[in-house]
Amino acid sequence: MLADRLVYILALLFVLLGLVNVTPAIPGWDGFWRDLTGNEFLRVRRFSTEWLFPIAFFWMMLIVALKHSMWRSWAGKDPGIRRLGMLFDIALILAAASISLTYLAEIEAVCLIDVFTGDRERLMAKALQAEVEFAKLYGLPVPDTADDPGCLNTTGSWLILIMFAAIVVFLGYNVKVWGLPRAIAFEGVP
Repeated sequence: MLADRLVYILALLFVLLGLVNVTPAIPGWDGFWRDLTGNEFLRVRRFSTEWLFPIAFFWMMLIVALKHSMWRSWAGKDPGIRRLGMLFDIALILAAASISLTYLAEIEAVCLIDVFTGDRERLMAKALQAEVEFAKLYGLPVPDTADDPGCLNTTGSWLILIMFAAIVVFLGYNVKVWGLPRAIAFEGVP
């Protein structure tokens, strides 16, 4: 079946991504891949966790949605129930995407909303200027980088709603995948 093949391919690629990420420092390995691709900025290992974690999380949830699809597993049930299963499958993928994007919007190393609005570049320049002025004031070496400033634009009060909705969807899927007793035991619900 197509969905099973897709799950297998996505899972295999996910494992390969993990293996590439933890590849030890082999002399010449990075240079080999950069020369082969012609991209001098290519990172072959130790990917930036700020980007890797949300992408890996979304990827895992996509695999779960395809492997344990409620819509597919309820094939013989009433069409209304089956539509509810499809709605839950879509909700899981959307919840994973919203959590991943929220993470990228909230973490100071990325500030995704600020990147799109152009505020990130301005904030970085302002932080560097403050560091340079401080260094000059005290006779220290002039820095060429600064710490990541806080995000100007974030999800704000929407964060609570995003997290609540995602937890409800994830708990629903835990019941589907593990069954209610295990989901209760693993989630710590009394």
